[in-house]
Amino acid sequence: MKEQKLLLILSQSLIGTGFFFLYVQHVRSIFESRTNIAYLTQLERESLLRREDSLYYSFYKTLTEEADFWSGYDKLTNLTGIEHPQNVNVIQRFHVLPELAIGYLYHLLRRYAFTENFPIFSCWRSNDVRLPLEHRHCDGIGQPMQFYLECVWLLGGVTVLVIYIYGTLLSENIFGGIYAVVSYVMFHSFASKIYESPMARENFAFPIIFMQMFYLCLCIDRITERKAYHKRLFITIKLTLLTALALLCWQFSSVIFATQVLIMMAPWTPSSISEMVSSTFTIDYAISQLIATSLAYYCSFSNKKYIFAWHIGPAIGLLFLSIERQVKPQTPNSGISFKTIWAGLLAAISVQGTLYDMLERTGFARSIDNGFALYRDLIVQWSFQAKVSFSTSIAACNPAYQNLNIGHLWELIKTLIVKPYCMYGVVMLAKFFRKWRKGSEKKNPSKDNVERAKKYVLEDFLEENRISMGDMSNKETENDLNECLKLLEDCNYDYNRYKQEKTKSKNNKVFEHEEFMNNIKLLKEQIKEGTRNISKINHSENSEKQQEECTDGNVKPSISEDKATINSESIPAAPKVETNDSGSDTNNCTFTDSSGIKSGDGNKNVRRTPHKSADCEASKADYHSDITGFHYVYSFVQMAVFTALGLSVKKLFFLCFTQGCVIAPTICSKFWYRKQRNIFWAVSLAVFLTSMVNPGLVNIREEYFPTRPGHASDDLDSMLEWIKINTERDAVFAGPVEIIGTVHLVTRRPIVNHAHLEIRHIHERTEHVYSVFSRQQSSDIYNQYSQLKVQYLIISLQDCSNEIRDECDLLSIWDDLQPSNRKYPQFCSELANKNIPSFLKVFSNDYYGIIKMFSQSVQINLKLSKMPEKVM
Repeated sequence: MKEQKLLLILSQSLIGTGFFFLYVQHVRSIFESRTNIAYLTQLERESLLRREDSLYYSFYKTLTEEADFWSGYDKLTNLTGIEHPQNVNVIQRFHVLPELAIGYLYHLLRRYAFTENFPIFSCWRSNDVRLPLEHRHCDGIGQPMQFYLECVWLLGGVTVLVIYIYGTLLSENIFGGIYAVVSYVMFHSFASKIYESPMARENFAFPIIFMQMFYLCLCIDRITERKAYHKRLFITIKLTLLTALALLCWQFSSVIFATQVLIMMAPWTPSSISEMVSSTFTIDYAISQLIATSLAYYCSFSNKKYIFAWHIGPAIGLLFLSIERQVKPQTPNSGISFKTIWAGLLAAISVQGTLYDMLERTGFARSIDNGFALYRDLIVQWSFQAKVSFSTSIAACNPAYQNLNIGHLWELIKTLIVKPYCMYGVVMLAKFFRKWRKGSEKKNPSKDNVERAKKYVLEDFLEENRISMGDMSNKETENDLNECLKLLEDCNYDYNRYKQEKTKSKNNKVFEHEEFMNNIKLLKEQIKEGTRNISKINHSENSEKQQEECTDGNVKPSISEDKATINSESIPAAPKVETNDSGSDTNNCTFTDSSGIKSGDGNKNVRRTPHKSADCEASKADYHSDITGFHYVYSFVQMAVFTALGLSVKKLFFLCFTQGCVIAPTICSKFWYRKQRNIFWAVSLAVFLTSMVNPGLVNIREEYFPTRPGHASDDLDSMLEWIKINTERDAVFAGPVEIIGTVHLVTRRPIVNHAHLEIRHIHERTEHVYSVFSRQQSSDIYNQYSQLKVQYLIISLQDCSNEIRDECDLLSIWDDLQPSNRKYPQFCSELANKNIPSFLKVFSNDYYGIIKMFSQSVQINLKLSKMPEKVM
């Protein structure tokens, strides 16, 4: 048995490892085919990164440019280039744990692996020696961006590995894990955007989140199976570390854990586990959530956004709810009761609100420190179709936050759910008609077959009962033979069916006999125990009487003892039955009831019977077939929650697809695999092979050779080169959030705004920067830029057409917020066509323009010097 388990573990490990390396190569090839990054210069590679990706990679670049890791770490704690003129502690403000880890590994690689015998990268230049170093072509693991991307691909491989073991756990067969991985690859364009946005925070956080979800299901499965909870400290520490790492990597981790905590409030009563055990686990789980939040708060230099995390209130509510369930536990299999859930939800909401209020009143935290306010405003805007603020409208028009097309969800449901069930229905319908046809075409056996079957039955009857033909005159014997012949007639004179039915009836009789005898034995043992207890009590009473009546020499026996003796002797002895009991004593099973008393395994007073122990072993073998286990309930409900989040925010839809790839084979296997194994394999393989062709190969081809390019050619490279050559190193820039981070990454020029609009002062700064796209007066716009100390302003010429194309057009957003200015022209459209005082266009191409800001004093001096010439 141990060798089989070892072989099973090794086979699963080999399959999972194979999927790991195949997926890493798959993603690497897709990214290379889309970007051709191996042949790009450093400037061209960095110009591919937009929005938050460029900002986070600039932090990693800061680490790699320094001589050692700790010098770069100190520089990140006091950075002035991203929110000029303020100094920013990047480690406190942003989720930079992935950059810190990869930067540290890169410094180790550069220190110990770079030798002449083992070069970690190679560079070459073009023939034009006048080009700067940014035009070198470098490739290899030692190139900073290449090393960063390799770490991202490896984390993607970890995600696939977790998907495989998660699918294997839920479906209870290796094919379920393989089906989950292949489904994930088939819908990779929906389930992951790792090749479109490699630096996105979800690429680092989701492998950890999914690992935490898998480990949580594994713990619930083991606790439910063993009906006991062991290794509490180890499980709590592991859950704490996984949760803390996910919180440090992605701001949406808190939202996911909040939904997870709410699901954990559901009772485990469909299973036979004691509520004391389940509530103990949920207490440890809630404590792990709170400790992880405290750990993330400490590691991020007291970042206040973790105080406003969405999962803190539900975790405290779950803690109180679990304590209440321990005080007033329900018995196992008592049915589902959702009365206590309302108390937990009420506690979660009240604790969250009270915590916010207390922190604001004490001054420990302010509402402007709440980084989730933007997502709250987004929910309000989507729900009521009302624009809350300018920055909220800008975020809502971000393609990553737009509502998802329902057709994408139907593609998942059609392939993973509808196809298997339609195929299953066709197979079962064909099986039903085949059985119905056979039943309607009932063939009458021939006379020879009837006589032959009767002869076989008669021989078996005489041999089993050991009687001769002379004893056939006995009425009882004749009745028994007639019953056998009637059973043969019911089986349509099929001797094989007769033998099967005879064996079943015989086994039922033996089982009933054994059950009757075992009940008798249990009753005798209970009576004996009762008589012993009664005799002990009477003996103590009689001993006291004997001490009082010490003059009497003889003591009368107690009446109760006589009655007990009579009752025990009046039960007849169990008759002996010839049964095969070999090995029955070794199949005892250990149970623990709610009172903590164990039965079986050496208990001499109450002995488990052979059929009871067999039932115990069978229940253990068939335990996993129950789909109402709480880890299945959690997985399905979490899938529903991910679907709701994905339909609301397109950025989060990959959660729904990934969880769906794990759930789909589980649904099939749990309903079919146990009882209809052949149908399960036939249907699953048919759907599996057809799905690999369409939409599997179609989606994979679209990934390698997209019909729509991921990054449109916007000639950003030429503008970045102009900035590097023609502007000062300390020149301050402002511009659209899509490209301003790229400007800082490539040119290392200070910027005043970036793409993290959830930060309150960046929210306000972005509104001032985008005022150039409104209809405000030039003096008002200039005053806003002068307060930000902006020297160069980048504008998108496509947004300066003075026309409204859709509701996400910048001019449309400004008109809704400032309807009184609709009579004026758009300022940037005027700026693109003519010179305006204090604004000078110094660069432009087909997509972008750069405006240099002049002070009012310089402008006045120019006017005074030119006026005499105009008079002449």
